[in-house]
Amino acid sequence: MTIARGPIFQLCWVVRDIEAAQREFTERYGVAKWFTIPDVHFGPRLCELRGAPADYTITVALGYAGGQQLELIEPKTGTSLYSEHLDRVGPGLHHVGWVPEDYDTALAEAKASGAEILARGAFEGVGMEFAYLDGGTLGSAVELMRLSADMQKMFDYLIPEGFSNPWT
Repeated sequence: MTIARGPIFQLCWVVRDIEAAQREFTERYGVAKWFTIPDVHFGPRLCELRGAPADYTITVALGYAGGQQLELIEPKTGTSLYSEHLDRVGPGLHHVGWVPEDYDTALAEAKASGAEILARGAFEGVGMEFAYLDGGTLGSAVELMRLSADMQKMFDYLIPEGFSNPWT
């Protein structure tokens, strides 16, 4: 059963030092600019980890390599899928993300296929929902996202000149 279709929206790495990771991605891979959001709090009212309320803080950096969105996440406080990744395997590729046309249907198809939902939640005030699925033999997680029109506009604004948004 196909859960996500279309181009990959995002590649994400979990890192111990977000500033060092930004420098490396800029120097090695040409990411020209980063949009960094420090101390993003996800609370138990809107987020869960393996079905239980989750309470954690992360710092997020978004950049683009060509038209491909790259995300860096540095866990700060609490237990999250990101802090577990650092504890288990260290820094590295954490997830591949898609923005399905119909988030609810994609999530229902994931559940019906037996995919384990590792974490899910919402980024309050900006219009974004997310669910992380167990990547199975792939190792990394798969993220499904629902983006509001305002969130999509913000992402579109970050795409470097000369590249278009392949997801719309």
